[in-house]
Amino acid sequence: MPIISSSETFTSFFNDWLLRHRQLIQQLAHFDDETISVTPEEEESLVTQFLSHCLQYYQEKSAAVSVAGDDIYDFFSPPWLSSCEKLILWIGGFKPGMVFKLITTSVNDLTSHQKDQLESIRLETKRRERALMGRFAHLQQSVGDPLLMVPFKRIGALRLGEREQSEMEEAMEVLKREMKEAMKNADQLRCVTVRKVVEVLNPGQAIKLLRAAGEFYLKLRDLGVQIETVL
Repeated sequence: MPIISSSETFTSFFNDWLLRHRQLIQQLAHFDDETISVTPEEEESLVTQFLSHCLQYYQEKSAAVSVAGDDIYDFFSPPWLSSCEKLILWIGGFKPGMVFKLITTSVNDLTSHQKDQLESIRLETKRRERALMGRFAHLQQSVGDPLLMVPFKRIGALRLGEREQSEMEEAMEVLKREMKEAMKNADQLRCVTVRKVVEVLNPGQAIKLLRAAGEFYLKLRDLGVQIETVL
């Protein structure tokens, strides 16, 4: 029986998750319709449901990344994503700061106090983004391009002596551990940023933001799939 890799297992989960994601975006759009009467409690329930759905994605991803071997590199350029989705990748996912751009185009009734709170969160997010990206860039420079090292490991093993091969394999293990840590920290910042932003918003505003984010992602994915189908 062939061994199923972590990335293959996650791809299966992702396909099912995406179907549910589309359904929830439709619900958000329905609640965001001004002709539909919904209570704040109903809005808050849907926001909680949507955030739980997104959290499930990161929980499953974290579990898959923690046991990944050489396929850890797949999580930085995921084969389950379309070409257009990959254009916005930042350490294997969306850049946390994107949420602030979406707020400006989707929520137009922020109070002065909310704006001040969001600006504080934006600045802290930007600071943490720079710190994470600096460490990730250093990681790439110190060990070389991981996507190039995998085939080198397979081919070079035929030419290297036992000691050199052992040293290379040890270096690869260190690289994989550090890449897993980079992914964990980036995903944590993504989740924390969205949670903090939603806490500042009222349920109606949160629905507008989450709908805008969800629809943006689906449009990007569908465009990528359409392009790849034509090609």
